Amino acid sequence: MDPFALVLQFLCLWGILYAVVFAAKFYCTTKESGRRRKSSTNDGILPTFSTEEAADQWSINLFQIKYTTQKCNNLFQRLAHAAPRFWQIWFSIGTIVALAVMAVGLVVIAYAAWRIIAVLWYALRPTATTTDTSNAIISPPNRFAKRAFEQDVNNDVATSMVDDGGDNGGQVFQPMIPGITVPLSHLGYYLLALLVCGVFHEAGHAIASYCQRVRIKSAGVFMYYIYPGAFVNIPDQALSLLSPFNQLKIICAGVWHNIVLYLWVLFFLSGGLKLCLLLVGWQSLEGLGGVSVVSVRQDSPLVYHLPTSSIVYQLNDFVLDDNIASWNTYLLDSEQRHEPQQGFCASNTTRSNDTTCCDIDDDYPFGRSSNTSISCFRDFHPTTTSEPEWTLCLPTTQVLVSQDAKRCSSDADCQSADQCVTPHTPSTRGQFVRVYIKSSPSNIENSGAFVFEGELVDIWESVKVGILHPRFWFLPVWIPHTVELFLRYISSFTLALALLNILPAFQLDGEFALGQLLALVLRHGPQSPLSTGHTTPSQHYTRRIVKVTSAVVGFVIIGSILLGVAQQ
Repeated sequence: MDPFALVLQFLCLWGILYAVVFAAKFYCTTKESGRRRKSSTNDGILPTFSTEEAADQWSINLFQIKYTTQKCNNLFQRLAHAAPRFWQIWFSIGTIVALAVMAVGLVVIAYAAWRIIAVLWYALRPTATTTDTSNAIISPPNRFAKRAFEQDVNNDVATSMVDDGGDNGGQVFQPMIPGITVPLSHLGYYLLALLVCGVFHEAGHAIASYCQRVRIKSAGVFMYYIYPGAFVNIPDQALSLLSPFNQLKIICAGVWHNIVLYLWVLFFLSGGLKLCLLLVGWQSLEGLGGVSVVSVRQDSPLVYHLPTSSIVYQLNDFVLDDNIASWNTYLLDSEQRHEPQQGFCASNTTRSNDTTCCDIDDDYPFGRSSNTSISCFRDFHPTTTSEPEWTLCLPTTQVLVSQDAKRCSSDADCQSADQCVTPHTPSTRGQFVRVYIKSSPSNIENSGAFVFEGELVDIWESVKVGILHPRFWFLPVWIPHTVELFLRYISSFTLALALLNILPAFQLDGEFALGQLLALVLRHGPQSPLSTGHTTPSQHYTRRIVKVTSAVVGFVIIGSILLGVAQQ
């Protein structure tokens, strides 16, 4: 994407954020002032012993916003006290699961580092050749292959997020950078999903803290450049007085909640969301065939012919029986062309005297004729793909999509004055696709067709489709796609947050979890930031492990970003 456009949209985003934040700050300040005036007028002679909440704090800097409040403290406290026994069991299970994830995460981060080193080695070594089979991990992706995240844009709730056939450049972690590795149009999903994952994570810490009778100081949210998140302030002194296992419950609670969130989202993406939508007014096209049009890119010529919510049930002679799988198979074929199984009977009386439409090359994939209503046709032979015996220019729509168009396998199938023809498309940039659409799954009588001229992949890139179709006219067709895409972002972010945050690296939850785990195993008592200068064996081991892990994590993050940007 154009760097200038990226910077402009980044500035626009922050302009909107600043406007919203200043409006919210003004509202909160006005409300707080009114509350204080009302409180001062009701003051009696006798002193009161109620504790007053500290005022909300706003920190607003260049591309940095931070909001701190104590208004959520009572909510976390009520949740913790509502079912204390449940929460004790809940966070005990969470501690065990989080520690297991730490072990898995160490293996994954080591493997990710090895993969990045392997990619760099094969890319930089002077003896590397394109015929070396080991170069498969860094080979450029097929031009018409879907990138993993682009597939998600067009897929619906019944499909998988991972494109097993896509090329990830040998990386384990795929960087998600708006405008570079993630479509800028997804910025809203990106920011909101990150915020939801962060709030869910910090809520786990806060509830676990109250379960251990440690009152949090405050909570809040922040936005740094393009990274939103949340936080809770837990007093170090009160935390240090707990046993190592009780400290682990608080430390691991955030990761545990991210894992639970991932499992819930996975349930919805595996069919739960589809079931909910079917119950409230959508119907599935599975078994009926076809795909429902969710949206069409505004700069595409298809926008005038493909209304949203219409159903595409056939491309040329290829019926979309398997819905999106058929759609992808046809439009993303590696050769970007499909040989017709039958021709069309065309009358010689419709033949144009302008033969320049058959003067075709890659620069002029539809010929050089100024008449856009005619196209080049050739003789049809079902058993050969040799050079045509003859070519002629005929009216495109009259031959291909007219109501009385007759199909043929040879001239003998046509009337005496007609010939069996098929579009002459030697260039992959000049393919003809007959697109058949209908308004509803059962309304085949009200169907229509039009001809698209261009590359097959252009259709795939321009049209978002799904398999859920609204039963009622007032239901927006984009809701399933929007909700699913949002859940996919949450799924990616919450899993990454759980896996990375539990690693024993500098300033991550894993650093403190490892310290308390070693203190528990070696029985040195809880590690405290307020302890004297004596270093216990558990602290010594923790520091060494944290240094090594931090270096590996930093290498993987930087390497993944650089490789991800380089692949764009």
